Amino acid sequence: MQITALNENMATLKKEWQSSQRRVGELEKQTDDLRGEIAVLEATVQNNQDERRALLERCLKSEGEIEKLQTKAVELRRKLDDTTAAMQELGRENQTLQIKQTQALNRKWTEDTEVQNCMGCGKGFSVTVRRHHCRHCGNIFCAECSSKNALIPSSKKAVRVCSTCYDELQG
Repeated sequence: MQITALNENMATLKKEWQSSQRRVGELEKQTDDLRGEIAVLEATVQNNQDERRALLERCLKSEGEIEKLQTKAVELRRKLDDTTAAMQELGRENQTLQIKQTQALNRKWTEDTEVQNCMGCGKGFSVTVRRHHCRHCGNIFCAECSSKNALIPSSKKAVRVCSTCYDELQG
C-alpha cells in the first residue's frame, strides 16, 4: 500500500513537474516575446532621441539665423531711415535751388528812368548822387549801397553788387 501511495504521489509529482515544465516553457516564450518587444521599444526610443537631437540642432541653427536676419533687418531699417532723411534733405535743397533759379530768371535790369531814389536807402539821385546797377539783381542803388564786389555766375571777375546780393552770394 505504501508503494501504491508512493506511486500515486510520484504520478502526481510527475504531473505537477510536467505542468511546471509546460509553465516554464510558456514563461520562457513570454520572456522571449517581452525581450523582443523591449528591443523594439529601445530601438524606437533611440530613434526618437536621435530625431529629437536633430530637431534641437535645427532649432538652434534656425535661432541663429533668425538673430542674423533680425540684425540685418535693423541695419537695413537704419539705412532706409538714413536714405529717407537724405532724400528729404535733397528735396528741400532742390526746392531752394528752384526758388533761387526762378528768382534769378525773374530778375531784370531796371531802367534808369524808372527809379528816382536808391532802392536800398531811399536817397534821391542827382548829379552828385549817381545811379549804379547791381550786376546780380539789376536794381539801382547809390554808391554806398552798391559798394561791394562779388563773383556772380554770369561773370568771370568780381562785379558791383548791392549789399543784399553780396550777403546772398557770400552765404
